[in-house]
Amino acid sequence: MSEGNLRKAFSDVSERIISEKDEQEQEGEQEVKEVKCDCCSIEEECTLQYIDKVKDLYSGKWVCGLCAEVVTERCRKRPPAATRMQEALDWHRGFIESFNSTTRVNPKLYFTKSMREIARRSHQNRTQKFSLGSKIARTTSCDPRLET
Repeated sequence: MSEGNLRKAFSDVSERIISEKDEQEQEGEQEVKEVKCDCCSIEEECTLQYIDKVKDLYSGKWVCGLCAEVVTERCRKRPPAATRMQEALDWHRGFIESFNSTTRVNPKLYFTKSMREIARRSHQNRTQKFSLGSKIARTTSCDPRLET
């Protein structure tokens, strides 16, 4: 065997080993794991890097994309606080638990509860509108009189 062929065989083997090692490293980074949302219990398949990134953003909890949008929106609407992310997560988790305990178990009960809440808010809005304005006090009688 000539020296040129030997070098070529060595370089081919080393390239193959290096490429296999690179593929294994990339597969390790792209390893997919099934993870369960801490709010709604939906399971998704995600890479380990993505799971770590989401946990860093949401106080160590993994939340799915839909719950993440709700929690982020809730944080944006509330005044800034040190624990607002945790408060938003707790609020959303409570909302999901309430939804699962009423709507899915008994849709008619949920509908009745919703209508009651709408009526309560409507009543509160009406009473607030009338109580906010300043009342005009009558200083004289509204009865017009002609004096002769």
